[in-house]
Amino acid sequence: MTVPATISRRRWLIGAGLITVSALVTADGCAAQRVGRFGFTVSSPQPGLEEFERDVRAVHELGAEWVRFGVVGFEVIRSWSEKGELVFNPERLRLYDSAFAFVESLGMSVCLLTVDGAPASQNTPEYFAAMKQYWGQLAQRFGSSVAVWQVYNEASDLDFRTARAIEGDLDTYLSDLDEALGVARESIHAHASHVQITTSASGYPVNDEREQQWLRFFAAVSGHLDICTVDFYPVLSRKAMSSLPRRIERLGQQEHLPVSVGEFGLQTGPGLYTEAQQAESLVETIGELSQSAADPVFVYRLRNDGASQDDGFGLFEIDGTPKSSLPKVAAAISRGFPDG
Repeated sequence: MTVPATISRRRWLIGAGLITVSALVTADGCAAQRVGRFGFTVSSPQPGLEEFERDVRAVHELGAEWVRFGVVGFEVIRSWSEKGELVFNPERLRLYDSAFAFVESLGMSVCLLTVDGAPASQNTPEYFAAMKQYWGQLAQRFGSSVAVWQVYNEASDLDFRTARAIEGDLDTYLSDLDEALGVARESIHAHASHVQITTSASGYPVNDEREQQWLRFFAAVSGHLDICTVDFYPVLSRKAMSSLPRRIERLGQQEHLPVSVGEFGLQTGPGLYTEAQQAESLVETIGELSQSAADPVFVYRLRNDGASQDDGFGLFEIDGTPKSSLPKVAAAISRGFPDG
């Protein structure tokens, strides 16, 4: 978004052969490793994997144990409907195979995003038939490598089917979203029952009115969720930052579910914010979130990727050059989340 002007990190004790690592082994025989609770959003894998691997290594070197990235529908799908069947791009699927294998080689956990999908303006049998195939086949192929799966993004503000402003009655819309999340949960859990399902609500600005909006949002859709995820953008407001632990606590108490922070960050660049301000915002926010029960927690994002109207949030430039804000943020991660 553009804003205006649990388990310790693995330790290998070679002499004693001690490994501090844990995995959740489920009834379907899959192991979903959960390590630490801090991570970064990274760009989706692209051919060659060089940038993806560099980003994941950087996350690991910062002491964080999670990566959050998305499957891009228009890249992995060649056709959303060919005689009623989806046609996947096998080369892109193999690319994701390699990406997941690389993350697993570092012992890290994955929050997977599936934000886009089959074109639709309303819930229809055709839409759900396509999405069942989409979520289901991705879960069958990648589910064993995923700990948390986020379906849609900030659907509290934008229609989950069209990514445009929500129109009409909000309760009707939330009922439609709840139905879609139910289909997603069933499709994913058919192949990977251990995966924790979530969706996210927008958290800008961070104030009482916005909190009431996401409380209403999750009250309507949490029946098909394992985690409630909120994106927080307190910008430079110390008052907003200090309010985060209590807001997270209230949401968790209302829904009787864990709460995750899907995004927080500050955008640098001309007419936006300085790297010094980025460091200030992230350091203070990390400190507050470390005092909360939020799990997992993700910075948005590791590296600029040139996205239109959404660039500048990274702690690294697009070419991998670190910003001046990085050392202070790295120190804050080490203080606030010493176990990753």
